[in-house]
Formats: sequence, C-alpha cells, structure tokens
Amino acid sequence: MNDKKFWLIGMVLFGIFSQTLSAKEPVQDAYIETDGAGLSVYSVPRGALVYIDGIQRGITPLSLPSLPPGKYQLMLAKEGYENRSVLVTLAEGKHLDLTLLLALATGQLVINVERAPGAPGSDILPLYADLYIDDKQTSVFYQKLPVGLHRIRVEAFGWEPVEKVVMVFQDLTQILTILLEPAQFRVSGFRSERQRFNPYNPGLLGSTDFSFSVTAKGTGHISIYDSNNSLVYEHRFEPFTERNQRWTWNGRDRSGTILSDGVYTVVLSTTSVPYNAQEPVQIDERTSINIDSSLVIRPWSVGSGGAGLLYLPIPETLAPASFQMDSRLAFGFPYGAQEPFTSVPFSLGLRFAPADTWECAVSGEFDASRDPAANQASFTLRKTWLKGSHRFPFSAGLDLSWTLAEIASRTDPSVISWSGSQGGPRLGLSFLMPLGAHVGVGVSPALLWPMDTHTLSSGPVPDLELGAGLIGTGTTITGGFSAKLLWHNKDGREASWQAGPLFAAAELHWFPRPSVFVFHLAGGLWYISEKSGAFGSFGIGIIH
Repeated sequence: MNDKKFWLIGMVLFGIFSQTLSAKEPVQDAYIETDGAGLSVYSVPRGALVYIDGIQRGITPLSLPSLPPGKYQLMLAKEGYENRSVLVTLAEGKHLDLTLLLALATGQLVINVERAPGAPGSDILPLYADLYIDDKQTSVFYQKLPVGLHRIRVEAFGWEPVEKVVMVFQDLTQILTILLEPAQFRVSGFRSERQRFNPYNPGLLGSTDFSFSVTAKGTGHISIYDSNNSLVYEHRFEPFTERNQRWTWNGRDRSGTILSDGVYTVVLSTTSVPYNAQEPVQIDERTSINIDSSLVIRPWSVGSGGAGLLYLPIPETLAPASFQMDSRLAFGFPYGAQEPFTSVPFSLGLRFAPADTWECAVSGEFDASRDPAANQASFTLRKTWLKGSHRFPFSAGLDLSWTLAEIASRTDPSVISWSGSQGGPRLGLSFLMPLGAHVGVGVSPALLWPMDTHTLSSGPVPDLELGAGLIGTGTTITGGFSAKLLWHNKDGREASWQAGPLFAAAELHWFPRPSVFVFHLAGGLWYISEKSGAFGSFGIGIIH
C-alpha cells in the first residue's frame, strides 16, 4: 500500500468500509453465457457441495471446463442452508457461469409465556414479558429461525428470569412454554457514573447519576452523608415498577448550596413490597463519591496542538471518562484561500481523557474548494505534568502531536491550515498563569518537523512555533485572544529560520445549562509576506 492510499484510508475509513460492505455479494442468481466450453459454479455463501446428476463433483467455487454440452441436474448442498436444485443446459461452444443464492434452512418456534402454578394473578402481580432470542430483544413470540441452537430468555419485572436453549429443526414447528415464578426482591449494580465530579462544572458535567436494578416491587431512598456522618441530602424514589432505576445528583445539599470538597458516603436503602403476607425484605447498599472543585471541565477549541484557544494550547485536561466533540466552519478570507469568500474550510475535533491528567485529541481540517492534498488529520497526546493549586496556581503541560498532510509546509507554506496546523510531528510545551479567578495568560513554544505522508522525512533542524494569549473563563462561557507565529527552516539542516505566517484570533465558547451543547464563535486575522486576510468562524459541539 503506498502512502497516498494510506492517507486516504485514514481520512475516509468509514466511507471505504461502508462501500466494501455494500459491494461484497450479489443479491440474486446469475446465469452468464460466454464463448468457450464447460461450467463454473458459484454459490452465496461459498463452500457448498456440488452434485451433478447425483454425483458429487466438488465445492463452490467450482470450475468444470471439460464438462461436455448437454442437460444436467445440478444440486447445491450446505449445512444450515436449504438444498438448491436447478436444470442446467450447456450449449455447444458456450461456457456457463452459474451463481446461485442459498436460503437459510429454517424452522418455526412458538413461545408461550405463562404463570407458574400457584403464582398470583394479574390483579396482584402484572406480567409484561420481554423476550430475547440470542440476546436480541423482540416483541414477536412466533419466530422463523435458522436451523440450530438458539438461546431464549424471558424477563419481566416482578418475575424470575428464565433462559432456555432450544434446537430448531428444518421445516418443523415447535412450541416452547415458559413458566415464570414470582421474583425474590433483590438489588444489584448500585453505582455512581462519576466517582469524582465538580458541581461548578456546566450542565450535566456538574452532576453524577446513581443507578441500580431491582427485581420486584419496593420502595427506596438515597441518603448522602459527609465525613462527619451528618446527613446532607436525601432523595426518595417513587415505588419501584420497573427494573432499572436512576437518579441525578448535582452536589448540593437540601438548601441548594453546593457542598464543599470531600468524600461523601451514599447509602441506598430499599424495602420490598410483598405480593403476599410475607415480611418485607430490607436491603442496603453503599458507595462513596468525591466532590472536587479542582476538577474543571471546560470546552475549548480542538486543534493539532491539543485543546485550548484557536492558536494557544493550554495545559488543561478533561476529567477521566469525559469527552468533547467540536465542529467549526470558517468563512471570509481564511489562510490558504486565493481570494475572499472563495473558501469555506471545515474542521472536526474530538478530545477525551483516558486517565487523570492525560488527554487524547483527534482533529481534521477539510476544504472542498482547495486541492485535496491540503486536507489534514491530526493526533495529539497531552500530559499535564504540573497542575495548578490554590497555593501555586501555575500549570504546565506537554503535547506530542502528529499531523498527516500530503504536502509539507516547507514545500508549500499555503498548505498550512486556517487554524495554523501543518504536517509532521510536533513537540510542544504549554504554560498557564492565572491573573485572577477568571483570567489567565498562557504561552506555548513548540518544535515542528514538517513532512509529508509520501516521504515521511524531514531535516534534523525543526521549524519553530510560538503561541501566546489571554484566556477568560466564566460560569457558562470560555474564550480569549490568542496569536501564533511560525518560523520556517528552509531545508531542515542549518540553524537558520525565516518568519512564516502570523495568526491571531478572538473567540467565545458558550455552553448553556443544563444542556451538553457548546456553541463557538470566533474572528481572526493572518499575515504573511505583505499579504493578509480576515476570517470568522462558528460551530457547535457537545461536551460530556
């Protein structure tokens, strides 16, 4: 596979995969007669035994070039499929390509769900059954199934689940009767979606979901205690009428005040509601949750240097298991366009945190009005190695990224994207110093070795990159001003650089509560070699 194919696959992998699936097999029988002699037999699926006039001749795909002209009774047989017989006529001087589709061998299964003898009636314990066949839910209790073993499972709230394995035989109708017994009251899977969260984060990011499952009717409540074992919040559930239960807590006490940082004990207390005269069953489960106001989750622009402002990566990472998706459209006279309003570049980005203080990002830059070789895809790994605290708020991070581009910026500087990314590996540092509760100043120096996906080579001397900016954060808004200057090394072998393009932009990210949506708005300028332009951009994304 050459480099260009590798690049195309990396950019449009899903499209190529979909096309492969759509073109893999014919959808009907095919009889193709050409000049020649003999017979070729194909089947969908492959691997069928081929019988001609009752004599086995091989397995599909099968070529019989010496079969003389005449009429033949051809049959295909494959385990799990119905036999297929056709009458074939081979004409003198003709070759026949025969493709036959095989149908799955099937049988019928009728599933009856009933109450076990002695079970209460519908006025006391309703029965609404969910049917699963081979782990797929269905509402059809009369099934036409492929021959072979199948797993049948029936679940209903208030009833014990039943699972059976059934052999389905070809062209045979079977009746399976499943008897359900009333369920014992049980609680399972009590957990918090986030073990650590910050109530000051926007929308759903400032809360956590508690979930658990119950098997039968009952009541329950969740009690939350602080480190002094004082009750700070309590939530009572409606009487249980379904298996899965969920409740969202936003880290506030009973008066609506955000609780202080610390570990809180969460106790789930449940009591059964028996359908008969039995004593109620009480079950308690517990877990813990950590409120941490330093765990800040904010939306930023996602680019080749990692998340931050448009031209300034910042040493901030998402909380583990969180992610942000970002899409933006630029207009006006963005960098790389030949004339104003002739180019509308589009960018996509995704950032996620696999672990605390680590973050991965994937982004792409596309422009249908430019040469496809100017499109790019970037992959970034970030580590925040110095995390700011109240005593020492300064923070620092390390970014390692690689941008795939077909043309190196040393060959053609115009292929640098409107957001300032260019092909090749990049090693950058990012520093951020708060100037108050909501404002900070950042700087990000970086080394970059320009290269294309064809040669994957660059000189030992890198290009230089410097980003700087002023950031601002609010309850539902982030933004700021950033600028980036590039210095190009002509051949990558001598310590000599010349100034490249200068980029600057102001931007705003708005994430209204309580949704997970993020809205982007930006405007910027660029300058290179007495040529300049101005652009705007807008976008939408989600953060969770």
